[in-house]
Amino acid sequence: MAPLLELDDVSVTFNTPKGPVYAVNNVNLSVERGQALGIVGESGSGKSVTMKTVMGLLPRTATIGGSVTYDGLDVFDLPSDRRKHFYGVDVAMIFQNPMTSLNPVKRISAQLTEGMKYHDGLSSSAADDKALELLELVRIPDPKKRMKQYPHELSGGMRQRVVIAMALANDPSLLIADEPTTALDVTVQRDILDLLDQLKAERDMAMILITHDLGVVKDRTDEIAVMYGGRLMEAATTGEVFADTAHPYTEALQRSIPDMTMERGTRLTPIEGSPPDLSIKPTGCPFAPRCGYATPECSTAIPDRMPVPGSTTHVFACHHPRGSAGAVQEVNA
Repeated sequence: MAPLLELDDVSVTFNTPKGPVYAVNNVNLSVERGQALGIVGESGSGKSVTMKTVMGLLPRTATIGGSVTYDGLDVFDLPSDRRKHFYGVDVAMIFQNPMTSLNPVKRISAQLTEGMKYHDGLSSSAADDKALELLELVRIPDPKKRMKQYPHELSGGMRQRVVIAMALANDPSLLIADEPTTALDVTVQRDILDLLDQLKAERDMAMILITHDLGVVKDRTDEIAVMYGGRLMEAATTGEVFADTAHPYTEALQRSIPDMTMERGTRLTPIEGSPPDLSIKPTGCPFAPRCGYATPECSTAIPDRMPVPGSTTHVFACHHPRGSAGAVQEVNA
């Protein structure tokens, strides 16, 4: 069966007055129906830009290469009448900051019902009824009262639930959640992530969860894609990523995750250095300047993407891989 969403060699370059910015480079990803995919990486790694490419939200200064296919349809070649009922219906997105995702001068009811009226042709009363049901679904207390309020009258957690309700309004088959717990306290973060898990299961909905924290996706996704410097560093089932890490960047991300089994006073291991300047086209692996395993080859040759021996789902791009991939390479050498 073909994937619900498939990205094939997707690249995005922003043309700026100071020259091109190579934001995404030859990314390949796929998501099956009902599957949860986690896209992980630091800020500036290309996670959000990749998904905004899928959503058609890039500015005109962007040059896009490759292809995006959804349920057999070429997303870049959709006719206008199909396109206007594709975004928000087939695919919906939850953005990072709910305060900037919501219109500050419109009541919650107006923002929830707008898409239903446009895409489904619902009457005002029918749309209001469905909006109320959605607020109940995302477990907002006193939903009738919240319908009449403005975004600034709600807490951060409630605003995020409203944004989730808006994304679910037209029953999408794929939900993209871009850092859905940004700026929320730890308890609320867990509630939001638990809610997304529940909604995904109840609706048999595919979900892409974008985050900088590997710990967030460990028990909530079927597969993980690790990005850095606009490139895909490693992709595998969630179990494979944690049990048999192949890329040094993934390994470094794991070392920076707090662990409840750590002894008191144990320090986390930060990743030294800074992410690459994407206005400079890389001549080698973008992680090389920060990698403890790097050799001169890493700075002069971009590593090919290859499978981990013995796995059909685990791929990586590294000259000096870890785990079983590294062991096999050493033996072959």
